[in-house]
Amino acid sequence: MPRYDRFRDEVARVQAAHPDVELYVVWSGPGEPVILHFIRTRPAMRGQGLAEAALRDVLALADEWRVPVRLTAEPVTGDTDTDLARLIAWYERHGFALRGPARPGEDAVIMQRPAPEDDPPPERPERHGRRLR
Repeated sequence: MPRYDRFRDEVARVQAAHPDVELYVVWSGPGEPVILHFIRTRPAMRGQGLAEAALRDVLALADEWRVPVRLTAEPVTGDTDTDLARLIAWYERHGFALRGPARPGEDAVIMQRPAPEDDPPPERPERHGRRLR
């Protein structure tokens, strides 16, 4: 299971790799899923697959750490490019499943992508606090 500080550093690298995507990811620690609070491409940059690339990197990170990913899918107020059905379909293509309504009376649902079920990979050796690649 990862340590929080290492996970935070990995998320910072993912965020830096996708500067045109607004991305907010939180993990509370062992036994908890990664929470994808927000992922959105800046309006001027849409249609280029940028959010999809960022999501793939977040999912790869979660898979590496063997933790599920949870989110609340809901359209952004004032954003006419997305609706809930389109968001759900997009997340389902990436392995998420519906878990239920987020809040009664609101246009939002909770979705989760499970952690990988296979055997965890061996720990990467560390040298002076840095992973060897």
